[in-house]
Amino acid sequence: MTEEKTNKVSSPAGMPKETLTQKEPSVPSPEVAGISEAERQKIIAEERQRVKEEEKLKESAVKSYKKENKKGIGFFKLLLVLLVLVVAVVAGGYITFSAYGMQSAWGQNYPYVATYDVLLPDSSELIFGNVQVLAVSAGDEVTLKIGNERQILTKGIPAEYQPAHITVKTYGVTLRESDYRLTVTYRGLVENRLDFLITARTSAPPMSSWMTGFIVPSRATVRPV
Repeated sequence: MTEEKTNKVSSPAGMPKETLTQKEPSVPSPEVAGISEAERQKIIAEERQRVKEEEKLKESAVKSYKKENKKGIGFFKLLLVLLVLVVAVVAGGYITFSAYGMQSAWGQNYPYVATYDVLLPDSSELIFGNVQVLAVSAGDEVTLKIGNERQILTKGIPAEYQPAHITVKTYGVTLRESDYRLTVTYRGLVENRLDFLITARTSAPPMSSWMTGFIVPSRATVRPV
């Protein structure tokens, strides 16, 4: 009885082979788990290269901006210097401008003629260049003094003044030399000022407007007609 029971106990040899043999766990390779080391290094290298290129582009943009900004500032400075020079030249020309009239006439020839409407304040001396002018009214008459020559003018009747010579200079350089002869007609009061029609006969072409602007005082008005 004992032997029969013993024979009925299964031996290890009788167990299936699959049960006895245990399977080892499989370890996934780097290729299966993710990217390879070579690919990872390649991506890192590409990212570094991209960053370098971006830095180069930024530096290039900054240099270009500074260069253009510097050019703009340089042009502005040059323009400012030129403007200052122009103002200085004009101011110097104004300061050194001079007109000397009532000099002795050089000749007898007056081929050019210009006519002006002139308004002067009553009983107030003015300076045209270096020439003193004074007009004093009395009814229909006016005493008009030009330089050292004084005449009594009756309204509507022309009066001739002696020929004279004028020299215009600036920076010591002569701009104009001309003989002139004035015919003056008193026309009455206009805008509370004495109105004269003056015909100027000259040996040179009529004076330019910018030149007369320097000579005519602010309280007088001279208009070509």
